[in-house]
Amino acid sequence: MKDEITYLAGVSQPAAEPLKPFAQPVMDFLTGLSAAIRKYNGSYPEIKAFGFWIRKTHLEAFARRYEGRSVRLGRGVVFHMVSSNVPGLFAYSMVFGLLSGNSCVVRISSKSGEVEQRLCEIINELLNQPEFAFMKKRISIFSCDREHVVVKNWLSQCEGLVVWGGDGAIKSIRKMDLMPEGVQVMFPDRYSICILDLEQIKAMDQKERKELARRFVNDTYAMDQNACSSPQFILWHQSRETADQEQIRKSWWLAVAEEASAYEIDAHKAVKKYETLSRYAMEVRGIEKIWQYKNLIYTVLLSEIPDNPQKLRGKWGLFFEYAGDWRNAIHSLAVRKLQTVTYYGISRKDLTDYVVDHGLLGVHRIVPVGEALNLDFIWDGQDLLQMLSRELFWEE
Repeated sequence: MKDEITYLAGVSQPAAEPLKPFAQPVMDFLTGLSAAIRKYNGSYPEIKAFGFWIRKTHLEAFARRYEGRSVRLGRGVVFHMVSSNVPGLFAYSMVFGLLSGNSCVVRISSKSGEVEQRLCEIINELLNQPEFAFMKKRISIFSCDREHVVVKNWLSQCEGLVVWGGDGAIKSIRKMDLMPEGVQVMFPDRYSICILDLEQIKAMDQKERKELARRFVNDTYAMDQNACSSPQFILWHQSRETADQEQIRKSWWLAVAEEASAYEIDAHKAVKKYETLSRYAMEVRGIEKIWQYKNLIYTVLLSEIPDNPQKLRGKWGLFFEYAGDWRNAIHSLAVRKLQTVTYYGISRKDLTDYVVDHGLLGVHRIVPVGEALNLDFIWDGQDLLQMLSRELFWEE
């Protein structure tokens, strides 16, 4: 129902007073939350991953990065609106807001699933403990329809707005009555790629290939390939095509299929993935070959990179491939929506220098295979701490 709202954690009206970034009450609460999640015996790896991400040593590493830069304070209340296709993303967004010195209001989609529900229960249980009464007044998590009046009210009065969603959702939010002086941090649709050096893959022994395949699976299947940073496009850096090179690529995908064998591909996912593959087979030019590795992996080898590569979106183990020199191919792949480039076997410096020297429109992150999903304060080219806090300036 459009008029229904369910409060899941914290209070309905949080305090607005800003804190310094990485304030001790916030650090203590998040450390306690990490400990509570470690005791959680449920079967959701997304919750365990979040608990590990907010471990004390990781938060302290974030804090050290900003030490001595400037004197900063939070902005007040930051309102978070997060898409439902990446389980647990709302919690990461909230942490960025809290660590930046703000109170946080978080709207969770009414379509959210068990991960969100259980994580909110853990958060609320902790907030209800006496030692975290201060933090309870700084957090509000609720679920409702996007058109609910409470959403519109927060949009008009929040000092900061963070939106993770599709382009359409962001456009509709920008049409609403937003607080004029409030900062807006928008994360629209993105796509990502992976660059693999074929000769380096060929030179790996079985143990090394297995480990790299495991890391690749973590980048992709962990979020059903839904995360904006999960690669949909695989760029094979190689010279001319030979039967030997084709066999190397096949051996790689067999290693990936083995590492992904525990992934649950239910009937819904299998049917949707096959429907998507069939549609692309009819619509996309330059398809050379399509391979299937059981029901886990479909790969589509292209002879050319299409004009709008960001529209080739794989899910549940559907990947597009192109073989050639990465320097030539990345010009076509680096459209504005290209977010993350994971890589193996090529130099990070060479890749970074190439992006900068050629002024490519896309590419916001360059990380090794296995680190695609590692959320950071710097995301989509924006420093969240600087955006969600304000710097106090003075002159001697």
